[in-house]
Amino acid sequence: MIRSWLLPLALAFSVATPAFAADPEPRHVVLKNTQIVTVQSKITGKAHELIVVLPDSYAWSPGRKYPVLYFLDAYWDTPLMSALHGSLAYDKMMPECIMVGLSYPDGTDNNVERMHDYTYTAMSGAPGSGKGDQFLDFIRKEAAPLIEATYRADQVNRVLVGASLGGLFALGAALKDPDFFNGYVAVSPAVVWDNGAVFKLEEAFAKQNRPLKARMFISAGSLEPVQFRGPIEQFEKQIAARGYKGLELQSYTVEGTNHGTVKPESYLRGLKWVWQGRQ
Repeated sequence: MIRSWLLPLALAFSVATPAFAADPEPRHVVLKNTQIVTVQSKITGKAHELIVVLPDSYAWSPGRKYPVLYFLDAYWDTPLMSALHGSLAYDKMMPECIMVGLSYPDGTDNNVERMHDYTYTAMSGAPGSGKGDQFLDFIRKEAAPLIEATYRADQVNRVLVGASLGGLFALGAALKDPDFFNGYVAVSPAVVWDNGAVFKLEEAFAKQNRPLKARMFISAGSLEPVQFRGPIEQFEKQIAARGYKGLELQSYTVEGTNHGTVKPESYLRGLKWVWQGRQ
């Protein structure tokens, strides 16, 4: 017997449940103005995906060109980057951008591929690593020309964003080809990779006496292990001490965050920094 005080609840479920079950086509959340472009690279020899997020004004501003924000690990971070871009552009803390997320096709082991593509040196115990030069060439010679031919992209206003190994890749890109991007956000960069190989890369770049005309943001989380966070702070001091002509550097520690949780505030502050005065 159903107790009298349970009867309304039982009736409610008897009505509501069939209505819920009757929907044969569940809808999915889709990010607005988003397109996926597959590129079979001749440089890396494999397929890549570009997740292109167009700004809201793109459709009704046919004569306007937009800066391009390239970000790594797009298979994870596209929703976060899209939300931050919308909020920052709304508050006029950064310009509306064409965002290009660097990703891989479905079924790819992203952890393996990023280890291959985001590292510039091969490390023992990490088979296939050290293909960062090829991946940077893929961005410069295949991805960027495709984006600039297809969309109304500014060819001189490019920013690169990455976290962890992606942050390491961003720092390496600044030192490998300082003229391609003019802004870098390196979130908790894995500078410990291969016994600190990026330190040697920076030392070699310093000997060339070249300018580094860019705004650069480097962050770490206060809760990250000291053996990981310490080398990041050491690298920040090393690059700051060079006094590179044209380099504007901001180092930031995100309090109360670890390696994963450091990303949202770092992306927010980093994007504000790289476009400060240019929005």
